Order: sequence, then C-alpha cells, then structure tokens
Amino acid sequence: MIKEKGLTLIELICAISILGILLVIAVPNIIDLIDKWILESTARELVEDIRWTQYLAITKGITHNFDLNISNRSYRIRSANIREPIIKSVTFNSIISNISSTFKNHGTYKRLSFATTGNPSQTGSIVLTSKKGRELTITVAVGTGRVTIKY
Repeated sequence: MIKEKGLTLIELICAISILGILLVIAVPNIIDLIDKWILESTARELVEDIRWTQYLAITKGITHNFDLNISNRSYRIRSANIREPIIKSVTFNSIISNISSTFKNHGTYKRLSFATTGNPSQTGSIVLTSKKGRELTITVAVGTGRVTIKY
C-alpha cells in the first residue's frame, strides 16, 4: 500500500480540543486586561484633557472650564465665555461603571475652572471605577494645577 500523508479525524479533534482548552484558560485573562486597559486609557485621556484646559486658559488669556457631567457620563471643555462653542465633549466608555468627583457642583456639572494664570479654582479628585471593580483616582493640586493618577 502507498502511505498517504494527511491528518486523521482523531488528530484533528485532538488539536481542536487542545485549542479549546487553551482558549478557556486565556479568555478571562484577556477580558481582565481589556478592562484594565480601558480604565487606564480613559484616566490618561482625562488627565491630558484637564491639562489641555489649563493650557488653553493660559494661552488664550480667558478662564476655561472642565465640566464633568456624572449623570450623563461625559465631560466637556469650554471657555468661561458662554458665547463661545464647546471645545471638546467626551462620553465615557461603558466599561467605566461609576464616576465620582469632589469638584463643586455647577448646575448639572462638576466644574474645575482654570484662571488665566493656569491656577485651578479648587483642588479635587475624580474616581473612575470599572465593571470589574478597579478604581483609579485623578487628583488636581490647588496651587499648581498638577494632575496625577493614583493606581
């Protein structure tokens, strides 16, 4: 008989079974990594936008506001001049399950204002919580406006 090269059905089933077992082990780790990555990238974007608000206040010579809307799960950057349009508006990813802040209420928003000198109106923090229960705290220092993330 001539020996033919190829896979038998049993070999194919074994290979698929091994891949299935590896996927069952790896998927929870991948989901956990995605949760962590989205939380951290959201916090970094938030920090950069707060710094950008400060930069705009300094360079344009007009007070600028960072407004956090907890109920709508969003934030915006705008000039204190009401007639000017909103500069940036962002909605949080659905992975972020809870948002809280110690900034003062200004209507439906929690507002952080930066004067033309770059100094913030107050100190405060924003806490982001993911669906997996991870928390990151973003803190704004009052004198300098320095923004940090606490993991």
